[in-house]
Amino acid sequence: MQQLDWSRVDYGILLLLILLCLYLYFLPSLLAFQRGHRRFWPILGLNILLAPVQSTLLQFLSPIPMTGLSTAEGLWVSFLYLMGPGWVALLVWALRPVPSPNPRLIAFRGTKLADTLAALPLVIWFVFSAVALRPHLVSDGTLIGHGTASLLVWLRFFSLLFSILFCLLTVWTLLARETAVKRIGGALPRICAVAGTFLGVGILRLPVPQLSLPMQALCVLLTGLGSLGSFVALWKLGRSFSIVPEARRLVTSGPYGWARHPLYVAEIVTVLGLSLQYQQPWAALMGAVVIALQVVRTMFEERVLTEAFPEYADYRKRVKRFGIV
Repeated sequence: MQQLDWSRVDYGILLLLILLCLYLYFLPSLLAFQRGHRRFWPILGLNILLAPVQSTLLQFLSPIPMTGLSTAEGLWVSFLYLMGPGWVALLVWALRPVPSPNPRLIAFRGTKLADTLAALPLVIWFVFSAVALRPHLVSDGTLIGHGTASLLVWLRFFSLLFSILFCLLTVWTLLARETAVKRIGGALPRICAVAGTFLGVGILRLPVPQLSLPMQALCVLLTGLGSLGSFVALWKLGRSFSIVPEARRLVTSGPYGWARHPLYVAEIVTVLGLSLQYQQPWAALMGAVVIALQVVRTMFEERVLTEAFPEYADYRKRVKRFGIV
């Protein structure tokens, strides 16, 4: 298999791919846990042992030489070893009807420990994001300290600063948040939540065209305002924060007295700033998809909040979804 040039690897994308692969690989166990499957522990044990056993067996039955394969072919073979017939059988077993769920698993799902474990991949991602932004912040801060910074550098510095603060605040809220009192069912709300959160990272993979100085300043200003707004909204949301649609505690004051979803308003502003910086029309199309997903997320979130908090119906009548619409 051809060797990867690690000097050219985008480690943010690599981390996302690793987390996605881990999620897919342990999907049978996660589904069994969510459904209170009475055979959860055997499913988890088999899931852990599946990769080495399945890869050894498939290599014995149909040897595939890894040397000479392209990177894409090597990744496909690795995917087959992980998500082969054994994984499919385990997934089918986890999806079998559960007439009487395990009460201990159901009870554990509502504990703080279970909530923290579920948030761990997100904690890793936001810690990584903060660390990855730090060198750029230090570089711009050095120029400011030496008195040689342009207006663009000043704008970028504060944009990066609030982005890092948002990442760190997100880590704190994920670890300190209250347990959910109501969760939405189904896979679609979770897919929309995850895609809406991480799809914007794909914009950063597009080529960067040559922009005029005013356009660069506008882009940095939008991302800076969006990062600041995200930080303020998340600070007010506090321990009620979640990625997937869940009800923890109803927040209706501060920015939530102006809009029902001020965090998404801020994220949309950030996405607009990002979309203008990268190659068109692809950046605009990806940005439009991210914004559409944020709108869909509000629908799922409002459904679960209405079910959990009867007073949310009056709040919806008083406050607009995005402040202006």
